[in-house]
Amino acid sequence: MTTTPARGLDLPPLTVRPAVVPFARGPVLAIAAGVAVLLAAVSARYGWFGDEYYFLSAGARPSAGYADQPPLLPLLAAGLDHLAPGNLVVLRLPATLLTAFGTVVAALIAREFGGGRRAQVLACAVTAISPYLLATGHLLATSTVDPVCWAVVLWLLARWLRQERDGVADDRLLLALGLVVAVALFDKVLIVVLLGGLVVGVAVSGPRRLFRRPLLWVGTGLAAASTIPTLVWQAGHGWPQLRMGSVVAGESSLFGDRWEFLPRALYYAGLAPGAVLVLLGGWALLRYPPLRAWRSLGWASLVVTAALLAAGGRPYYLSGLYAVLIAAGAVAFCSLPRSRRRVWWRWAVHPAAVVVSAVLTVLWVLPFGPASWRAPTEFETMGQIGWSDFAAGVSRQWHALPPGTVVMAYSYWYASALEHEGPRYGLPTPVYSTHRGFGYFDVPPGSADALLVGDVKWAPGFCRRLVPLPMYVGPEVSPVNDRVLLAVCTPSRPWAEAWPELRNLA
Repeated sequence: MTTTPARGLDLPPLTVRPAVVPFARGPVLAIAAGVAVLLAAVSARYGWFGDEYYFLSAGARPSAGYADQPPLLPLLAAGLDHLAPGNLVVLRLPATLLTAFGTVVAALIAREFGGGRRAQVLACAVTAISPYLLATGHLLATSTVDPVCWAVVLWLLARWLRQERDGVADDRLLLALGLVVAVALFDKVLIVVLLGGLVVGVAVSGPRRLFRRPLLWVGTGLAAASTIPTLVWQAGHGWPQLRMGSVVAGESSLFGDRWEFLPRALYYAGLAPGAVLVLLGGWALLRYPPLRAWRSLGWASLVVTAALLAAGGRPYYLSGLYAVLIAAGAVAFCSLPRSRRRVWWRWAVHPAAVVVSAVLTVLWVLPFGPASWRAPTEFETMGQIGWSDFAAGVSRQWHALPPGTVVMAYSYWYASALEHEGPRYGLPTPVYSTHRGFGYFDVPPGSADALLVGDVKWAPGFCRRLVPLPMYVGPEVSPVNDRVLLAVCTPSRPWAEAWPELRNLA
């Protein structure tokens, strides 16, 4: 056995052992089960998220690809809705289970880093109280699947690096890594940024012999092959996915200015405990000698963060790094003997601080208590505008129009919500839209008049006649939700002729 001194925080050496430490199965699985039960309990209390409606609409039109994403979640949503129509708990069950599993993965990564029972439980608990992961963990969205895929990829690589250090590497882990990447690519292409960061990390700090492992390239080939159907679809439709990068960058202001990127990402990691462990974990992966075997993961984290910041990405894109950074931070912190834990930030990782942070996070991001005495949480209202009332208001105005008038929504959220809420109020389907994936679904027939729902800035240049309408949602006249406008458009030429130029991803 060998020991190595630490620098920077004056951490004591960890003993490097060829055998991995035992897994803290009981407490880790208890925390994960608690997360799953908590999220399942609130699933039905949180109304439909706009993207969930969209996945149902897209899944009802099965395809090898869509304009703005690969086909995994649309097909999954369609299948789950077929099993339990309109049941939000069932629809969100995969997200709930994946979020709970992500906390287990954080503990497993800490275990690979040599962390004992305390470090594993700390990593699991702090990951479990991430405001972002809790807030979105009960929503079926690409942003709930992607972070778990990242975490599993990092765990498999961390395990291989530990085995390679000990001279017993099992290259089947690299094959499994490729399969997880294939699943991630079927959900979202963002994991390519992580793979690029890992390539840079291994090239900088090794072990470069990883690149000579045949099963790594077999796994890479399987991952690449999984994208072929989507690439064929994209090629046949003018590669709309390539334009999504600039669209996302243009919408990043919704998550604050660029200088807010890192502060928000640290906050999303879990108040004080999460922020401290993420920062400590980044330092430990790069500078703490006992974690030398995993230094490539530290470099990868830096590269990914810099790339997303430069590209105008959203702060929550870094959530896939939380598990590995929190795990490294937990291992580094728990290696401190009691006499050396008197550092200024020790209070943030104290068990009492973790419990208080957990309670505050749960009360803030999850909808507990009757609506009559509580204010909506910030994330409870995210994506909702009262879809049922919205559809009812649109229906009242549509029924007053001549027969044959189609419904055309500016936003893909409005279009998909009207497709699923509208029929109960007599609205026709399909609902049309030029926005995102809807622009590649259906085209209004001939030169039919259209009831436009939402922003109509594009309409004056296309509509031969445009008549604004009031929106009746109660005894008084008002726009839907005070911001969704209505108008009737008589097109100047057939919809099919103008449709390609009307499509809009932004």
